[in-house]
Amino acid sequence: MGAAHYTGLRGHLLGKGTGHKPHDLCIADLCRSCHHKFDVAFDGSSFDKKIDLSEQFLFLIIQTLIRRINQGVITIKGDKNARAQPHSKAKSPPNQKKGD
Repeated sequence: MGAAHYTGLRGHLLGKGTGHKPHDLCIADLCRSCHHKFDVAFDGSSFDKKIDLSEQFLFLIIQTLIRRINQGVITIKGDKNARAQPHSKAKSPPNQKKGD
């Protein structure tokens, strides 16, 4: 499993350009075979096929982001529903003793 940068039709709107990959949040966790299929399929495919593949890739990116948030790999500042990081320890607020 590896992180594959978005190669779809809207890549240029997400930072992709000649010699540049899109933003690092625009990645999907894909196996080697699927990663290759998305990379190869955009070359020489019909426009309708490119639209379909682009939509599939965007959906996989969203699934990857949700999974990483649920796993605590990505945290959202201020998210009251965020899971506690397993490696983080609760700290007492300043000027407050433990047990108060």
